[in-house]
Amino acid sequence: MTSEKTNGRFIKEETWRHFWHPVCTLEELYSADPSGNGPLQVQLLGEALVIAKLDGSISAFADRCAHRSTSLSRGFIDDGRIRCRYHGWAYDSTGKCVDIPACRDLRIPGRAKIQKYAAEVKYDLVWVRLETDAATEIPPCPGFDDDAFKAVIGKPYTWPTSAARRLENFVDLAHFPYVHPNTLFDPNMTEVSPPSIERNNGQLVFHFNPQTDDMPIPDVSLMGKTNYRITMPFTVNLEFELISKAGKGNRAILWMSASPLDEGHCRSFWFTCRDHNKDEPDYPHLAFQERVLEEDIVVIEAQNPPQIPFDINEISVPTDMVSIQYRRWLREIEGAVDNDSLLKNLAANEICA
Repeated sequence: MTSEKTNGRFIKEETWRHFWHPVCTLEELYSADPSGNGPLQVQLLGEALVIAKLDGSISAFADRCAHRSTSLSRGFIDDGRIRCRYHGWAYDSTGKCVDIPACRDLRIPGRAKIQKYAAEVKYDLVWVRLETDAATEIPPCPGFDDDAFKAVIGKPYTWPTSAARRLENFVDLAHFPYVHPNTLFDPNMTEVSPPSIERNNGQLVFHFNPQTDDMPIPDVSLMGKTNYRITMPFTVNLEFELISKAGKGNRAILWMSASPLDEGHCRSFWFTCRDHNKDEPDYPHLAFQERVLEEDIVVIEAQNPPQIPFDINEISVPTDMVSIQYRRWLREIEGAVDNDSLLKNLAANEICA
């Protein structure tokens, strides 16, 4: 669904250049070319990037050759360099041009280089930060490196909504009985008590205990007393004490990070983690979450504008307290960036503490 152009006051997109965002899975990069090194085109904050493994490390660059502006993602990896398919210009892992085949006897111009961005691999995902001088950290994914859990990555999905809207939907408690009846909530229990919310080390933290008195709970559902942790700006981690018959007394984790492709689209990366039945097939657990996503997209793609507006009167009530606090923090972060007061470690900044 394409929403109409809506003029309004939104968080400036460049604010999020200071943060790390996932752009692809390692499997996607390795599958992009038989070499396993890429290149692979991805998008982040309205910019086309090329991801490639050069000299054993994964790098991110602007996807544009300095010569005639062809996408380097159409090229290939050649002896640890990324080579443009148009005229063969080759760039090393620093982004510097090191070979111009048509005139190898001439000195390579000093400005023959491509923009390089900060890139790291964590949780089998490639993360990129466009503002290279920032010192923010990649959000934690507690279940991934914990031997007590089996972490299973879900298929990334792209939705026609902003990363902030996606995150807000993920932590919206009042939509459960209407969007997820008998999936995540008892449809007869429509009242929701606003949770107590606190800021803690760059995270928005709250707890939720769903009402499921007479609801038949699917064995693979992630339901029960839940600890929510939003790592600003677009990552959320849910830790469950399960109440389904098959999982009662066990723990599970659902983790999601929404990567902002542009103002109105995001790509979400996610894991489901469990500390029980780890030898059983993963498919039922993934399929259950995919069913939840199918229920969500119906209402998410209908939101207009796709960004969170700050000058359009969206009416809030007490059960929107998580959203209210989240939106307030987004505005504070934007203000900190605008005033050049974003400290090297945002978790230590009073804006994010």
